[in-house]
Amino acid sequence: MFSRPKAYSYVRFSTPEQSRGDSKRRQMEKAERYAMEHGLDLVDDSYMDLGVSAYRGRNRDDGALADFLMAVRDGVVEEGSYLLVESMDRISRDKPRKAVRLLEDICEAGITLVTLGDGKVYSTDILDADPMAFMWAFMVAIRANEESETKAQRVREAWGKKKQRAASEGKPMTRRAPAWLSLSSDRAEFAVIEDRAAVVRRIFREADRGAGQHTIASRLNADGIETFGDGKRKAAYWHRSYIAKIIGNPAVIGTMVPHEMREVGGKKIRDALTPIPNYYPAIVPTAQYNRVQARRRGGNTARMRAASGEVSSVLAGLAKCPQCGSTMTRVNKGRQGGTPYLVCTTAKAGAGCQYRQVRATLVEAVIRHAGTRQLVFDVPSGDEGLDAEREALEGAWEGVSTAVSNLAEEIEEGNSSPALRRRLSAKEAELAAIVERLDEVHERSKRSSGRAVARHVATLEKTFRKDGATVTEINTALRDAFSHCVVDYVSGDLRFFWKHTSAPTIIPYDLPPP
Repeated sequence: MFSRPKAYSYVRFSTPEQSRGDSKRRQMEKAERYAMEHGLDLVDDSYMDLGVSAYRGRNRDDGALADFLMAVRDGVVEEGSYLLVESMDRISRDKPRKAVRLLEDICEAGITLVTLGDGKVYSTDILDADPMAFMWAFMVAIRANEESETKAQRVREAWGKKKQRAASEGKPMTRRAPAWLSLSSDRAEFAVIEDRAAVVRRIFREADRGAGQHTIASRLNADGIETFGDGKRKAAYWHRSYIAKIIGNPAVIGTMVPHEMREVGGKKIRDALTPIPNYYPAIVPTAQYNRVQARRRGGNTARMRAASGEVSSVLAGLAKCPQCGSTMTRVNKGRQGGTPYLVCTTAKAGAGCQYRQVRATLVEAVIRHAGTRQLVFDVPSGDEGLDAEREALEGAWEGVSTAVSNLAEEIEEGNSSPALRRRLSAKEAELAAIVERLDEVHERSKRSSGRAVARHVATLEKTFRKDGATVTEINTALRDAFSHCVVDYVSGDLRFFWKHTSAPTIIPYDLPPP
């Protein structure tokens, strides 16, 4: 039966404000109309970069466009598919040579790019046969980049003037303000939100007396003090990291530190500019602020060592609490070199949940041991029939393996009758056949899950078989393949959830009592 080529739409706009306008709807409707008129099968889960700029290639490196390019490389998006965009500047506003190079990369991967606004179609055949198509793309890229350069220059000049007015006249530069301040309706001055300012003053009093950031957060949670923020931006409870941000923010003594963005090697870097004193209303005495900063600089050497970039746990960013679903974090009990444990962050912050600790070294040992077994063998396919076949074979393997062990033990004890030996030989042959079928199901599971999953499985196997694989290497391989891992200290299991399916791989784990 003839199948229509698949088409994927790519929608991008730069600012969140455009999401409230017509940009998203307009781009999607154009893609739907083109697919219908040209006999294409428009895939529902198309790609969107909402509020992402294409000026310096952010969408190509980190956004949904990067996901699409990865899907093409992995074979998830088939050769011969179409990518529908409103215009060339939706995929890139970068330097013209880089924008055209991106177009060539897409086409050389077997994808046809269509710019819906002007009806242009780009493929390797068209670019090779029609030099004007290439030149047209290049000219559009020049225009898009020039527009972005001009806009960026105007923004820099506008912000420069705002900074000058803020320094000389005390005029607010933007509506943004610390959580304990609000901007008047005429944008003329900041006002103190007294109940929040009282919380900030309490935080500084406790820090000035020597209380740690975790202790301060736990006390606020225990007293039922509401966190700052609103809607989705409001945290459920106080975290040590937010206490650290408040303590280190010079806005509490009225000083605003403007920043300037620059790009180095494709990454944005914020450079602090000259501070502007008396920009905000001060809510903390300067002397107290300075004492707290001096205490912070005296600091926690263990945390400084953690800033080296090395991951401390193989489950960093993956471990989840079985009771509340919160992240589990690694803590050390005792002084330097103490025993590391995994603990629920909600329980640690004193914001509910049961405080249970799991020895991190034992978890790592179990994962390293299971790495070349369950984690690379028990890969759910997303196909229920295939997964059921594997489970049945695993059950049969366990039963036949037990029978082989019992027969071999009986022969070793002296009962070496020919009939017993024939039974042992038959069971060994049956066991070998089951293992062969399990290997076949394993390969079918990898194929049915797609090339991306097969690649992740191969990386896992390579990493775990490597002598001396580091914690960081293992963590990277796990995070590529799994969305999270529930460290279930109740059932004694580690449940690894694959990104491509909701079915977990379960590793039995006899956790010691807390």
